Amino acid sequence: MSDLETLKNQLVRKASKAIVGGFRPPDDPLASWFGKVRVARQEEDWPLSNGRLMMPLCQLNLEEAPYKPEALQDVALITVFIDPYELPVTDTPNGQGWLLRAYPSMSGLVPLEQANHRMIIKPFPIQWELLDGDYPAWEDACDIDMPAEIEENYYDYFTTVNGTKLGGWPSVIQNQVYWAPPDQRTADLEYVFQIDSEPKANWAWGDRGCGYFGRGSGSAKDIWTMTWQCY
Repeated sequence: MSDLETLKNQLVRKASKAIVGGFRPPDDPLASWFGKVRVARQEEDWPLSNGRLMMPLCQLNLEEAPYKPEALQDVALITVFIDPYELPVTDTPNGQGWLLRAYPSMSGLVPLEQANHRMIIKPFPIQWELLDGDYPAWEDACDIDMPAEIEENYYDYFTTVNGTKLGGWPSVIQNQVYWAPPDQRTADLEYVFQIDSEPKANWAWGDRGCGYFGRGSGSAKDIWTMTWQCY
């Protein structure tokens, strides 16, 4: 096996990429959506940020996805909301300017009464596409020992897939993804999915940026974190 094949086998990850729009919206309230959240637990209300109604960023039905990363095996559905007026500062805790709700089962989820929030996103349903080969950006691979010829031509051999996706590698823009909050440093946080800018849906993280979501492990598995980068 060549050095290139060995390195590809070492770095490759699978992912499920979201295909946003282009097909008829499903009737199922549990279906995946960009720009819409349709379900919650009975006791959960529409979330607020600084006293203002938050905007639905996405509803991700992980049971629809052809691939679900190991760190999300116990999660059936994720919903994400965000402040519609101001992007949260990177690494702010869950619930401050953004909110992620994770559900281990569809059981007990009910239709969420839609709020009259400030809407800038055009909602589209999501379908999922399997990615068999997603590779790290150079920022995530630069510490790996590799032959000079491969290092000098890294992007000729390895592609990080852009877009909203579960698993795979983060398609970083500025540098590696770091999870900074002091109260989360012991949580062994791991990148698990990303929500990209989606021009069709009129959504962007700053200038064509991307939002990255991480989760703690073990006893810290209920800790979720988010950071984002842009050009």
